[in-house]
Amino acid sequence: MNPRVSVAQMDCKLGNVKHNLKTIHHLAEKAARSEPDILCFPELATTGYSLNARWRKFSENIPGPATERLAQIANEHGFYLVCGMSELDSHSKHIFNSSVLLSPNGRIVGVYRKVHLWDKERQYFTPGDSFRVFNTKIGKIGLGICYDLEFPESARAFAVQGANMVVYSSAEPHPFEDYVEIYLRSRAAENCLYICHSNRIGKEGKTWFFGQSKIVSPDRRIMKQLGRETGYATASLELDLIRKLRRKKLPYLKQRVPGAYSLLAK
Repeated sequence: MNPRVSVAQMDCKLGNVKHNLKTIHHLAEKAARSEPDILCFPELATTGYSLNARWRKFSENIPGPATERLAQIANEHGFYLVCGMSELDSHSKHIFNSSVLLSPNGRIVGVYRKVHLWDKERQYFTPGDSFRVFNTKIGKIGLGICYDLEFPESARAFAVQGANMVVYSSAEPHPFEDYVEIYLRSRAAENCLYICHSNRIGKEGKTWFFGQSKIVSPDRRIMKQLGRETGYATASLELDLIRKLRRKKLPYLKQRVPGAYSLLAK
């Protein structure tokens, strides 16, 4: 099958989970018209980004109230749903910048915890420690979050596990528009997979989030792109293209030399 992917972007009301979940629901209702198989939302979409010392107050267990509402939305429209949120681990009491993947029947398929923490995030969040690929009916999906995109090792880790697509939920700020586009196209081309980037919009303090969410093909084409508005973009992913490119034109994964990369393990 050629799965249809939608990337959504939104402004988040800082610390107002109820409001943000309503926005997510509203966007999901609109995106459902394009009949996506998966709908993706930005980093920390349920809370906003700049909570700083208030993160513990707004972090939730998974499963918990926020994921229950997200599960209802996924189940209502019958698509997979990816959304960024702040996770409180009930055992360790650590807080993680996480992304959750829900199935069309509202089941939690997987949770990814952001490995590469940006700047002040290190003061409040605990980093994740692995890049997992989740098997679904629409393909093998990797989840990354924002700053992970800027480390080529993240996308490569997903690719060697057989991922067809990687969803990066982000809160990328101005003035990094050009950097992010280069990273997105590079990660797609060097790993021969689809990169789906959901980036938020709006302003918190002096920080502007620029949106421009994109879906990029394995041959580094920008298939769909948003501007700075609230909305969504949808594209069909031709999974056969991945196999064709990896087999002939761009056999990067096959021709790697892992034994020469030992320094990367340090």
